[in-house]
Amino acid sequence: MTFQRRILVVEDDPLMGSLMVEALSHQGFETQLCSAVASATKALKTFDPDGVLVDIDLGDGPNGVDLIRIVRSAYPHIAAILLSNHPDLQSAGFRDETLPDGVAYLRKNLLKNTSELVSAIEDVMRGNSSHLRQDLGNKGRLELLTKAQREILEMIAMGMSNAEIARRRKVGISAVEKRASEIFKTFGIDREESVVPRVMATRIYYAEIGAKTRPKT
Repeated sequence: MTFQRRILVVEDDPLMGSLMVEALSHQGFETQLCSAVASATKALKTFDPDGVLVDIDLGDGPNGVDLIRIVRSAYPHIAAILLSNHPDLQSAGFRDETLPDGVAYLRKNLLKNTSELVSAIEDVMRGNSSHLRQDLGNKGRLELLTKAQREILEMIAMGMSNAEIARRRKVGISAVEKRASEIFKTFGIDREESVVPRVMATRIYYAEIGAKTRPKT
């Protein structure tokens, strides 16, 4: 009898989650999909997976890093893989955060095909994850920003006006304008007639995170 490996996929985007589950099922994995940390922690007991494939952004509530920490603490035998569009934890909004030993960090935009993902999962299951930290050694310009600057840049990339950003952050418009100017200066964007700073900053943002679509509002 052939042993069927079990993978718990934790992804809050229904389409992305179903695509990953389908792809891994075709590769011989028994899969289960969860969309939040609460349901995933229950599945760790009932489904008893050999590995977990977790997105960082899981909507409201605990995030993928929180879940990974739970897994490594309570279930160290389970292979843990973070899968994200963000190039690293800092660009995802974390500061001074480190991942537990043995955790792999894969960037969605760097994966060429399902076979590459499966190979990475199998390597982590064998305890060989040191070469699968795609968040290390690839630091970009987002690392130069503070958390507040990154949050404002993300809102700019969403197409929000300074007034809307100020409303959401509960600050004055002048404060947002100051932060935006700091971002443009950090990125080396000059205020020339031929350049729209917000557009240039948005292009840099998407290039850094490797995203093809706008982040969720």
